[in-house]
Amino acid sequence: MSRTPQQLGLALAGRLRDVKDVFVDRDEAVDVLALGAMCGEHVLLIGPPGTAKSRLLERFCRLLETEPFSYLLTRFTEPAEIFGSIDVKEFQNNSTYKINTRGMLPEARIAHLDEVFRGSSAILNTLLSLINERTFHAGQTVMRSPLVTLVGSANDIPDDPELAAFSDRFLLRCTVDYVGDDDLDDVLDQGWRDEQARIRANKSADGDGPLDRDLVPLHETELTELQQAVAAVDLSPVRPAYGKILRALRAEGVTFSDRRAVKAQKVFAASALLRGRTAADEADLARLVHLWTDPRDEATLRRIIADHGVPVDDPRSGARDPLLVRLDLREIARLRELAGTGAELRQLAQDNKRLANEARRHHPAERELLSEIEQEQAALLTKLRELDPERWLG
Repeated sequence: MSRTPQQLGLALAGRLRDVKDVFVDRDEAVDVLALGAMCGEHVLLIGPPGTAKSRLLERFCRLLETEPFSYLLTRFTEPAEIFGSIDVKEFQNNSTYKINTRGMLPEARIAHLDEVFRGSSAILNTLLSLINERTFHAGQTVMRSPLVTLVGSANDIPDDPELAAFSDRFLLRCTVDYVGDDDLDDVLDQGWRDEQARIRANKSADGDGPLDRDLVPLHETELTELQQAVAAVDLSPVRPAYGKILRALRAEGVTFSDRRAVKAQKVFAASALLRGRTAADEADLARLVHLWTDPRDEATLRRIIADHGVPVDDPRSGARDPLLVRLDLREIARLRELAGTGAELRQLAQDNKRLANEARRHHPAERELLSEIEQEQAALLTKLRELDPERWLG
């Protein structure tokens, strides 16, 4: 018996709860991945290493019955590592230039590129056409890509104008930080249960993420039905409030492109379907908190949305006092003076980036603090260049 789009939406919401139950404090990230898949839009997960971004995506892909294409980008990654290499046999036999894309990103439904902004210009330019038009030039032919969504992850979003156009193609964003002290015991309990299950199943200690626990998948045809149903959702109940929010964002100088403003409507529609509704209401406008362009605008965006009567979760709950962030910053500066190896400096640079993420998310108005963190990062990189010029990480 076929189900209505509203029934499918509620069923997906229930399955998402099963995914959320496996992770601690990752509900927002799970919702963002689901909205990206339903809308056919791309997702950025911003946060430090070790925050379960890859494991979360693997679990989500099992829900969609698909294997993700995953790759860690560096400044030295070659396009062939992502898109496929030349088909040598085809070239030798028929003098035809063809790219063998089997098992590579152009043939993936879900793709994950870690450190996505580190890719070369050749990789990022090819990605632009692939994520925009879902096409790939495989030599002399143009192939259609089945890509549903590309998930990019990074420690932060670089302030590089040349990357702005590429970054803006990721409609949905979610900050994934280390869990707070109050949730630490839950992380340890959940993690140990997963490790025990892997050991009993004789799985590798590294594993491939949490084990399946009777996870009911969403079939490809069902996802396609949901994607098509997004267009039928009535947005008229939220259009006036949305217009007021957009004008308020512009009045406060929040970066929000016209393209982003238009595409956000798909997110509202998908959100309504996840709640089993055929029309959006003001609660769906809360999804705007994941559509920021500049991470420094996230808190302002949340405030403006809340000011317009939209219920918004407060990410500042559990936020540390800026004074504590400054104390950590001073400790990093002290350790920088004592550091004698490149490895020590690289670790300090990672710790400083974590502070930057924390300050941008929880204390965006503390411009002086943000400036001090940026200055410390510059000092760390300067010393790293001097101490370890061949391996410094910029």
